[in-house]
Amino acid sequence: MRHLALFLIFICAAPLMAQRAQPAPTMLFGPADWRFERLPIPPGFARDIAWTGHEEARFSPGMFRTDAPNYFTYALSICIDGTPELQEKELKDFLDKYFKGLSTMVGRGKGMQPDPAIFNAEVKPRDKAGQFSAKVPYIDTFTDGRRITLNLEIDVRPLPESKKTQIILLLSPQAPEAEIWKKLHEIRESAHAP
Repeated sequence: MRHLALFLIFICAAPLMAQRAQPAPTMLFGPADWRFERLPIPPGFARDIAWTGHEEARFSPGMFRTDAPNYFTYALSICIDGTPELQEKELKDFLDKYFKGLSTMVGRGKGMQPDPAIFNAEVKPRDKAGQFSAKVPYIDTFTDGRRITLNLEIDVRPLPESKKTQIILLLSPQAPEAEIWKKLHEIRESAHAP
């Protein structure tokens, strides 16, 4: 009877354990002390995103410490199927849905209800084709529900040979001249194509 009980526990727990297992990075290999995560696109918290593919994230060691200089600082590399024309409108749509969904889902579990009208990204082209900067208002439901503005640098890299597009996003509430951006730029420079 004891073996049967252990077997049933294993059968019930196996799907949960499989969901938590993370595959090895294919785009963002470091830094090693920045926590790695991989999710499908669209993610479960923003199913209304039209793109399909996956994302890899590297979260700074101080990601969820509001007193840390690298608070809410991380890098994302997104690989989407196809090579769509991505300009300000498409990137704004993605950012609004992604961050509204993330804040709302996390907040729901903590009894927080962020105002959906807050999530209104501003995206502007930079000097080089395929590069953009953005500002994203965000309610940090991971910590205390404070409103922050995320500064982003976005690189769109079409990969016509593989019929995919890589989008690299660097995010931080720190001003663009802050020291942490040097580390974010290193991560972008070392990112691999999927």
